[in-house]
Amino acid sequence: MLDPSDLRRDLEEAQDRFEQYRASVTTMIEERAAGELSRALEVVLPDLAFYEGQAVAAAVALEHLAVDVSSLPKVLADELVEQQAARRSRDYLAGFAKVLALTNQHVPG
Repeated sequence: MLDPSDLRRDLEEAQDRFEQYRASVTTMIEERAAGELSRALEVVLPDLAFYEGQAVAAAVALEHLAVDVSSLPKVLADELVEQQAARRSRDYLAGFAKVLALTNQHVPG
């Protein structure tokens, strides 16, 4: 049987990265003067969307991890299709797909 502890750690790290990046973006926004904010947001929003996609995928995976580890890749693949249908940004979908790939590495097919 697969030991999901490494996968759980990696998923929790993905969630933590999003929270840390979000906090740094919030601080950056608060420190920007008017006129500088839009340029700064253009730079950070793609990364923020990427990390958000990872965090959402990690949350889905962690929710299903206790139920059936072997079904995780399918659950995440199905959820990725739903996220695409919801017309999420490419950066968000790339982050989500990165967690799917990570899960595929941990869960034997």
